[in-house]
Amino acid sequence: MLPRFGPAVTAVLDVVNRSPAAVGAHDRQGWLDLFARNHIVEDPVGGTPVVGGLYDRRSGGRGPGGLARFWDTYIAPRTVRFEYEAADIVTGLDVVRDVTLHISDDTGVQIRTPAHLLYQLTEDEGALKIRRLAAHWEVTPTVIQTLGIGRAKVRSLSATSVRLLKHQGLGGAMGFGRAMRSVGEAGKAAALDLVSAAERGDDRALRLLGGSVVTNPSKLIAAGDTVSMTCTVEGAHAVALFYLDRRTNSVVEADVYVA
Repeated sequence: MLPRFGPAVTAVLDVVNRSPAAVGAHDRQGWLDLFARNHIVEDPVGGTPVVGGLYDRRSGGRGPGGLARFWDTYIAPRTVRFEYEAADIVTGLDVVRDVTLHISDDTGVQIRTPAHLLYQLTEDEGALKIRRLAAHWEVTPTVIQTLGIGRAKVRSLSATSVRLLKHQGLGGAMGFGRAMRSVGEAGKAAALDLVSAAERGDDRALRLLGGSVVTNPSKLIAAGDTVSMTCTVEGAHAVALFYLDRRTNSVVEADVYVA
């Protein structure tokens, strides 16, 4: 595992920082080049992921065809500003960002989306690349912000629907819709119950949290079968990810990233 500080961390952050920079500059090729040949993009977590390295029927090869279509569908027509809520957390080749995304399109519709972003890097042909990007944000509150009877919102929704069907097809559109079926408020309650149990010294809760006592939980996001949480561990900023079994609505795994 890489150390938490020093040149190695600088190299990891340099790769991750180039992602929002490319998005801001609308640099499509620069953004695609950040990803490893075998990659997975879950944006949002809970929707159908973009998987690279497999044969892509639409592009006819094993290149980044799916990732390019993701860009054309969701990033190209929008301006995205990243508001950082806290310093990045770097653990080995993982980087967690606690952000709010401010998104606008050419119709003037603006969206504000709280998110936790997990970047997991790998060495690919001698260079650090992103092998997985997991964007934890809630689809339903975001979509609601685009609904309404105003002309701009109608135009925005229509344009989004056309792009979605053009670049993703009906299956891709349905895959995005799956992200609306998250563990929701019940999942958030289960995560908070686990945190409370760990504070009381419960062995199972502490084991799931890697021995960490998580305090000051806030900004809970339910995405897919996962709940992410801004919190503190021994006074330090942290982000915890809780993975739930939907059948029992119980936390079965957790990762705690501490600054």
